[in-house]
Amino acid sequence: MWNLIKKDFLTISRDRSEFLILLVMPMVLITILGFALGSIMFGTVDMDPIPVALIIENDLEQDLEQFRKDLTAEGIPEQAIEQMIINAEEIDPVASLETVLRSPELSDMIDLKENYDQEQAEEALTTDEVLAVITIPEQFSYHTLFAFYFEEETEADIGLFVQDHEQIQATIVEGILTSFSDQYNLELSIAFATEGETVETTISEENFGTITHFSTGKPVSAFQYYTIGMAVMFALYVASTVSSNAFKEKKNHMFARLMMTGERPLNYLLSKVISAVILTLVQLTILFIASTLLFQTFTGTSVEFWVSLAIISFVFSLVIGGLAAFMTAIAIQFNNDAISGFFSGGAVVIFAFLGGSLSPIEQFSPLMRELGNLTPNGAMMTAYLQLIQGFNINDFLPMIYRVLLMAVLFISLAVAIFPKRRLI
Repeated sequence: MWNLIKKDFLTISRDRSEFLILLVMPMVLITILGFALGSIMFGTVDMDPIPVALIIENDLEQDLEQFRKDLTAEGIPEQAIEQMIINAEEIDPVASLETVLRSPELSDMIDLKENYDQEQAEEALTTDEVLAVITIPEQFSYHTLFAFYFEEETEADIGLFVQDHEQIQATIVEGILTSFSDQYNLELSIAFATEGETVETTISEENFGTITHFSTGKPVSAFQYYTIGMAVMFALYVASTVSSNAFKEKKNHMFARLMMTGERPLNYLLSKVISAVILTLVQLTILFIASTLLFQTFTGTSVEFWVSLAIISFVFSLVIGGLAAFMTAIAIQFNNDAISGFFSGGAVVIFAFLGGSLSPIEQFSPLMRELGNLTPNGAMMTAYLQLIQGFNINDFLPMIYRVLLMAVLFISLAVAIFPKRRLI
């Protein structure tokens, strides 16, 4: 049997096209997808702080004086007016907005510039000195306070000027202002419900939303995701490669000669299982090590991590061996290699899509995720990613058991289909 396994290795290693498919192509795709799509899908774009001009035309003292006159005209006692003015200063929307824009959470996102007037800011916008202009109009504080205390519709609007509304920077600034407005209005409502008591405005980076790819655990980087995705996808080609070589041996009568020497048919089939398992393990090991050396994919991980990685890889290799045996049995029994061609030509791509190799399948729907986990590559990709996130091996044992069951099923079917006669 060892000679049969050695022959498979020599045959595949000498085939330049197989070498390209099994090792070179996945590394090329890991590089392209990691750099090109990873920053978009995983939110890893490095972006300089957005230069934003802040124009404040509002005068708080004048607004408070105007507000005091309105309160006096309503016949409110002087002592109550003084308390309302104090509260009004504490909930001033302009001061709250300035606090948010200058907050440490936004320091890496917003480069606030306050040395412009409206005309200069609009000119700077046209020359790209700033990418957005936020304007606080006159009597903004007054209108906000009046609406709050007298329960009337406010005319207070914050102006946002951008060159291109579809620009990502414009979307970010608009999102910040929207979040501020929603948070501030909520706190005003709470303050009103508590009869004017002030509420501390606490708007942090979390209020603006973050991109989350998985519900729990450590984040998965783009290169980690696509290294796993391409590894499990191209490992599927090992099964079709081994099966195709077996059919070539049948076609050129090597299989018949082996049977004439007394080689047992099931030993031949088992050699294909072992060859596929070893080839898959070698392929996965090379891809993981190369990706780590080139892109620091798994640097800084523990010995336990690598042991768990090896366990998952071994289980996945077993199901690839089972697939190789199953397709080999069909090809030799029916003297037709169509199954290998169909698998490598179309089924692998379908499995890769469902399994999430090309993009996170959970973005489409929970049903798609469940369908993906029914494929061997999808189930193992889930196990790999959960390992990267820091999950315990017990958390993804169901996926491992599922794939082991698939391996047993494929091997059992292969044994049932494979010819038992010595001469074919």
